[in-house]
Amino acid sequence: MWEILYGKSVPFELKSKLQSKLQFQIQVCDGLRPHIYENTAKCYADLIKKCWNTEPNERPTATEICDIFAEWLNSECILSKLLESDEKLQNINENMHVYIDSYYKGCFISSNNYYKDSQLYELEVP
Repeated sequence: MWEILYGKSVPFELKSKLQSKLQFQIQVCDGLRPHIYENTAKCYADLIKKCWNTEPNERPTATEICDIFAEWLNSECILSKLLESDEKLQNINENMHVYIDSYYKGCFISSNNYYKDSQLYELEVP
């Protein structure tokens, strides 16, 4: 949703070059989200936040998002607000943030890779 609105890759800064992909994933799970700019139309900002909900059942489905967009297309008031927002957002500084390396965009990381060296221990409970 963020990329659709701003037409740019989601900006995140790595705290250090040593930060691992796993650490980044954990930060996203803990609530790391891109900034929603001040001039973003409220209806769109609210939809973005719904999509970010930590509870998957609370997030809108792709069909629901399409239905919402269709409703917006039929509302002159909402279209006006979106157009006004879009005009203001055109002035966003091109250098918003340092972008994460493209490897982090949509990179699937198998959790199995992190546990290969682990050993299985048998425990007995008395």
